[in-house]
Amino acid sequence: MKIPTLDEIALAIPRLDLPQLKSLRMAVEVAIQFHTQGTLSSDRPELSVSDEEGPALHDEARLILEQVDQHDLTLADQALLAALFLSDAYQHDSFSSRAINDFIEECGRPRIANITSAITGLTSRSFLHADDKALSLSKEGRAKARSLIGMLKRRATAAAA
Repeated sequence: MKIPTLDEIALAIPRLDLPQLKSLRMAVEVAIQFHTQGTLSSDRPELSVSDEEGPALHDEARLILEQVDQHDLTLADQALLAALFLSDAYQHDSFSSRAINDFIEECGRPRIANITSAITGLTSRSFLHADDKALSLSKEGRAKARSLIGMLKRRATAAAA
């Protein structure tokens, strides 16, 4: 059996009816699952972008942190975005200030020399909960991160216009 080329498949798609398209989508999803079974889920917290949904909130947080030249973030901003990513993408219920600093550095920003100052500002406003050196993102922190991301996206859009 000759395997069709990607161009041949792309040309055939518009001629398929709805049940055939749904079957094709299911076959593609199964093939993707099959081919990704050899990798650890924890090794690939890649962008979870779908055409319908757009990037997840934690993906936007990571992109903002990685755009060092585009976004001038305070230390608390960086720590909050990193906490959001650790909480959602890595699904950590709790994490350390070191993990926050490591993630910030992973995104291409310099380590925060006095991470305690940034963390204290977030815990005093209940954006992060702290117990026995373990931190966790609160509902208020998640909401604040969402509004911060929205503000930064609007600011970037306005600057580009």
